[in-house]
Amino acid sequence: MICSEITNLPFSLYSTFVIEARHGFNKQTIWLFFRDMLKEFALWLFLKGGAYLAIYLWAFMLVVSLVMMTIYPILIAPLFNKFTPLPEGQLRQKIEKLASSLKFPLKKLYVVDGSTRSSHSNAYMYGFFNNKRIVLYDTLLQQCKNDEEIVAVLAHELGHWKLNHTVYLFISVQIRMLLHFGGYNLVRNSSSLFQSFGFDTQPVIIGLIIFQHTIIPIEHLVHFVRNLVSRAFEFQADAFAKKLGYASSLRASLVRLQEENLSAMNTDPWYSAYHYSHPPLVERLAAVDNSYKKAD
Repeated sequence: MICSEITNLPFSLYSTFVIEARHGFNKQTIWLFFRDMLKEFALWLFLKGGAYLAIYLWAFMLVVSLVMMTIYPILIAPLFNKFTPLPEGQLRQKIEKLASSLKFPLKKLYVVDGSTRSSHSNAYMYGFFNNKRIVLYDTLLQQCKNDEEIVAVLAHELGHWKLNHTVYLFISVQIRMLLHFGGYNLVRNSSSLFQSFGFDTQPVIIGLIIFQHTIIPIEHLVHFVRNLVSRAFEFQADAFAKKLGYASSLRASLVRLQEENLSAMNTDPWYSAYHYSHPPLVERLAAVDNSYKKAD
């Protein structure tokens, strides 16, 4: 089906949007055309995927993920927020100098009006290969006391990039997704499992429900492990920023942003280990202070 759909796509487009439109029969848009095609493809995967269903679904979701990662910041995000280039000045020079020292291929530097919807502050980067961009929330610029604190936050974020944390997390998500699809395929093709629940047939939706309830305990464990890894990455990114000489500025920015965002500063270790993807403030400050004292 996949090969035939690809080879027939130009002819289908011509037939629908040229011949049919010429005679006044076509009423659908190009978006509706491709949306219907994706629905048909997804339905075919579920019904005809067979032993390779998991691989087909994973490959499809991988393509969707990469496409969304590419078009979201460029085409979708600007529909909801205004992105403006960071004005020339000392802050821009410091950020560009930091990026250059780390060989981060910074192409554009934006400020987004996050304050129109929330007072929470943030900074992030996106882009593939040598086309990287950094986005600063206007709330971050407002809440940090000076340029050094802002640059310290970016040093932390660039630490994630330099240490390949984003790549590791993306790969882990893909592995988890493939295992999910593989597990569902096993459940879907297990006639004995359906019979144990009183079904003589193997409906797709019932298989999905059984699978969802089966993996709940496993998902709790995976969630816990993911948070442990995420917290370890945060400590590593903090350590990276400290090595660059931003220990005191990072400490000040962490405290200030924690206060501004009204986040819990000292929670129960076990509770935070399961529920929080970032370490509590006191743990991060302790790590910063210990390293800072050793450096002294």
